[in-house]
Amino acid sequence: MRRIRGWFIAGVAVTLPTVVTAWLLWKIFSTVDRVLDPLVERWLGFRIPGLGFVAVLFLLILAGFFAGNFFGRKLIQFFEAIVERMPLAGKIYRSVRQIMDVLTHDKTETFKSVVLIQYPRVGLWALGFISRESPPFLAGAGEERHYNVFLPTSPNPTSGFILLVPESQLRHTSLSVEEALKLVVSGGAYAPLPEDPATVSDVEA
Repeated sequence: MRRIRGWFIAGVAVTLPTVVTAWLLWKIFSTVDRVLDPLVERWLGFRIPGLGFVAVLFLLILAGFFAGNFFGRKLIQFFEAIVERMPLAGKIYRSVRQIMDVLTHDKTETFKSVVLIQYPRVGLWALGFISRESPPFLAGAGEERHYNVFLPTSPNPTSGFILLVPESQLRHTSLSVEEALKLVVSGGAYAPLPEDPATVSDVEA
């Protein structure tokens, strides 16, 4: 039953983003269709199925093209500065931007590997991501190597802490960065399969 429950949770974690994304896109396309259909029927005398999809796709491509040039970026920055000063709209906009940064930024290239560290006290383990070896002037005068470890918060991995951890206090895992991010975003509900206790091993000196 435990394995079946793990498969069920993993299945929900895998399919839910697709279902939610499909539902949101369908709502957007259908809304645009309801707005455009009466206008097109009035002008042309007939309706065009799927016009909402084409219109949204065109607008997204146009927005991407506009954001890619100098004047477009300046205008977007000006708009963002105005929105972020608004008491309520600013918080909502920043939250949406953080979520989009998580979705669009490839953290699998930023982080090297997934480790476990004892945090916030000895006996409790937290997932961390090694970004690079710590420079000597940050690691101190000790002979042991240190690593920059990003400790993300859950369920929003865009915030967290940067810890300089001695190599002897790290435990490597066989988790991929993508699997670990899913685990963080799901609040621990996502269960990487297969479940193998041997995937965790001490770092060798």
